[in-house]
Amino acid sequence: MTDKDTILQLVNAGHRAPSADNSQPWHFHWNGEQLSLRYDHARVTGRTFPPDNQATLLSMGAAVENIVNAAQQRDLKTEIHWWPEGEANGAYYAAMDFKPSPVKPLLERTKQYPSIRHTNRFPYKNTPLPQDVLDSLGELSESSARLITINEPRQIRQVGQLVKSASEIRFQTREVHEWLMASLRFSEDSVKEADGLDLKTLALPLGGSYLLKFIGDWNRMKMLNRLGIYKFLATVDSAPVAGAPALLAVIAPPDATGALDAGMLLNRSWSYLNGQHIAAHPYYVISDQLARLSTGTVPSDLVGAATTLANNCQSTLGLSEGESLHMLLRVGYPKKQTPPSSLRLPIEKVFTDTSTR
Repeated sequence: MTDKDTILQLVNAGHRAPSADNSQPWHFHWNGEQLSLRYDHARVTGRTFPPDNQATLLSMGAAVENIVNAAQQRDLKTEIHWWPEGEANGAYYAAMDFKPSPVKPLLERTKQYPSIRHTNRFPYKNTPLPQDVLDSLGELSESSARLITINEPRQIRQVGQLVKSASEIRFQTREVHEWLMASLRFSEDSVKEADGLDLKTLALPLGGSYLLKFIGDWNRMKMLNRLGIYKFLATVDSAPVAGAPALLAVIAPPDATGALDAGMLLNRSWSYLNGQHIAAHPYYVISDQLARLSTGTVPSDLVGAATTLANNCQSTLGLSEGESLHMLLRVGYPKKQTPPSSLRLPIEKVFTDTSTR
């Protein structure tokens, strides 16, 4: 049986995974035999994406990836049981068993990566990615998920235009706008809540925090949108992508299993890049609009724009039928080596141990 200290280390690794707006939607449970991963209904319902949403599934896949890798470092093999109660119970994602068995990581240089992965939204240098890094990224995949590396300037600008189009839709969608604004932490006291996005991590221009506060009220934002502010905000949001030295697209089928696979691969590739001192900045805005289009939750007056976005995304990235973009990463060598990070909840908020009860 795996000892408690080891399980706590594995849970800590899982808890370091990325999540939408730093919502940390997971809850881990150890019963003495298995480590389970569930959606934390009591803590996050209504505050972030629901349990079956693509963004949530990406986070859960990323958490499992961190646990698997942390177990490898301790010569443990992880046996993952996806959907232990069937996919109909979409809030119970995985149960994991651990057995002694030395396992070599897919990339030797990712051995320590759960502790070093981080988001860097600050400016990057124009330095191209080395060929050996591109080759290593080409080795990475996870079941149904694959990576596309984009380092040709023309295609980077095309993807930047996709981000701009998706952001225009986002800034005109009340639900998305209100979720984003609710996730922002403006004061030091709110930062100490240890979830959501600390404004210091956003690399805002001078006066940016005041603008975000000003547009936080949807009625005000709706009025400003009539004047075209959504176009201005989308241009600002997409500019770093259009000028990036490289982009990384995580591709998988647009279903639940595809999203879990994509989450594992997202975290593996992101952590590998950080291990090479290459920064990464996630952009979910395209994927969010594609997912909303498929579930019929795009506002009716924006469906046409979202449909055009979906078609342009397929052609720009050269996707096959049955494939979808799950996440886009802006990647490059950072000008700011140690960016600020949003806090994480204390482990007792996301972990229950009933093994001694």
